[in-house]
Amino acid sequence: MNRYARKERKRGLAVLLAAVVLLACASFPQAAYDDFDAITSHVSLPLLQQLSVTRPSGKTVTAASNYYLTGSSDPERELTLNGEPVSGRGVFGSWGAWVSLSPGENLFTLQNGETQQTVTIIQGTDTAVETTTVLTGQTPVYDVAVSAGEKAVFSCVAPAGAKVTVHIAGETVPLQQKAPAAEGVPASFTGEWTVPEGGGIEKLGQAEYLLSYQGGTASYTSAGSLYAVGSGETLLVQMKDVSSTVFKENSTSSSFVATAKQGAVDYVQKIEGNMYQLGMGGWVLQQNAQPLTDGSGYLNRVSDNWFEADEKSERFIFSGTGRPVFTAYQDGERLHIRFFHTSGIDEISAENSRLFDTVRVFSEDGNTTLDFMLSSGKTLWGYVVEYDENGHTILTCKYPPQLSEGAQPLSGITIALDAGHGGNDTGALGITAAEGATEKEITLATALAVEKRLQSLGATVVMTRREDTALSLSERQQIAQQAKADFFIALHGNAPAAGSNGLKPNGVEVYYYEDISASFAEMLLEKVVAQTGRTARWARYSNYKVTLNSYAPSVLLEMGFLQNPAEYDEMCSRRGIFNTANAIADSILARLR
Repeated sequence: MNRYARKERKRGLAVLLAAVVLLACASFPQAAYDDFDAITSHVSLPLLQQLSVTRPSGKTVTAASNYYLTGSSDPERELTLNGEPVSGRGVFGSWGAWVSLSPGENLFTLQNGETQQTVTIIQGTDTAVETTTVLTGQTPVYDVAVSAGEKAVFSCVAPAGAKVTVHIAGETVPLQQKAPAAEGVPASFTGEWTVPEGGGIEKLGQAEYLLSYQGGTASYTSAGSLYAVGSGETLLVQMKDVSSTVFKENSTSSSFVATAKQGAVDYVQKIEGNMYQLGMGGWVLQQNAQPLTDGSGYLNRVSDNWFEADEKSERFIFSGTGRPVFTAYQDGERLHIRFFHTSGIDEISAENSRLFDTVRVFSEDGNTTLDFMLSSGKTLWGYVVEYDENGHTILTCKYPPQLSEGAQPLSGITIALDAGHGGNDTGALGITAAEGATEKEITLATALAVEKRLQSLGATVVMTRREDTALSLSERQQIAQQAKADFFIALHGNAPAAGSNGLKPNGVEVYYYEDISASFAEMLLEKVVAQTGRTARWARYSNYKVTLNSYAPSVLLEMGFLQNPAEYDEMCSRRGIFNTANAIADSILARLR
């Protein structure tokens, strides 16, 4: 066992001893199962432990005055850079060095025991020009609607000097190169086309791009289709993702006013840029909303409502003619929901509710507001609004999950774990680049360890992925929502800005969106920091897609920085993963006490 491994083991044992003391003092007994090998037996992330330079990958040219060199080394031997010891090293030999550059050629010699490697970085202008022969980035990338008489903009990237045309609705649109560039260099091409007047809402179809270059031709098809909105017609859109942010203004930097749920339908007041203004007043990104060719049916006329319950939740079900967008919030006294374009709800009975003692109904301007007033001493764990195929809008309200007595206190509690990235989405590269573990591998190894620890405590664990597979953000949300999970935790690794000193940023971040997630985010930050020894950066409100869940505390955990050698090696290690798994389990227990 090398000295770094001994150091890691010693520190890990100290952390484990502290955890055992805390467990002994807990008011709820925890499982004796806390076996290092059992929880981390699957972990086999690549750790090179021999001298290599992973950044840059070879002789490179840059205009920057500094450069972040990274690589791996034998942790048993001293590592020097131009004769000076490299201080930025992890326990398994990963290293980083922030170096200054002078104009011209800069040589950096790394010595690790008997092994030596030299890197050349030239500070200056890179005269090498990358060329292409293909067309990429053709729009529309997703289905979009444009009003008749307005301009539809088509764009792509193609080799400079090429001829590019777009064929749409039987017409040909020439595209122009935006700026001069050397022959064959990737260049932006754009063109405008006035959408003709037609009847109603018409799907014009996908755009067909024709590239003519160097005597050859090739065709490409846009992923999305173009829809034309006739004069005086009402465009309806349906929300595509499990949850999508609704913004106050026509800007993603404006405040959030709601999260529109999958299947919700509203009419469009305005089309500006890449956003629609909905009838309820807020703005959504066009990529989140599917244009519909039927301009009717957004009005929700409710004919009946009733109540159902099971051991974990209760449901208020509304039978109507639409799938309304809504705004909602909960506080210590009530759950407040406003259904837009909704009528017909005169009263709602809370007679059989275990959470609410009354429901107040208000109707104004064609909208209906419901205030579900919590009974004294009752807590609403979370809520979710869904729409089914039978015209029902279903409001599910969750009871707080309860810890069990005995060795498995999380029995009956469902926890969703989302290992970030996967498949062709590697996420951030670690300090050893593609030669070592990437973010997708670290998050999956950690999620599997967390699953084992939670299962040892009796929890039912729902994994969004347990293999190297690609999932959309909406699919990740859907898996957890269908399970009606009591917690949702997305695992990620952090990365600094490109070209910056990767030795500087370090520590743990937690993000949440719903107020019900705030206290859990703080507890998670505290536990992970305590058991891993990393710095606490913050627990912060944000609108990351996977945190837009109102049914349970939902957070995104940035476990550490993959370009920081100390944190990277720790996150790849069995001990580091073990400590993180225990910290997550402890934070869940703490939130439920």
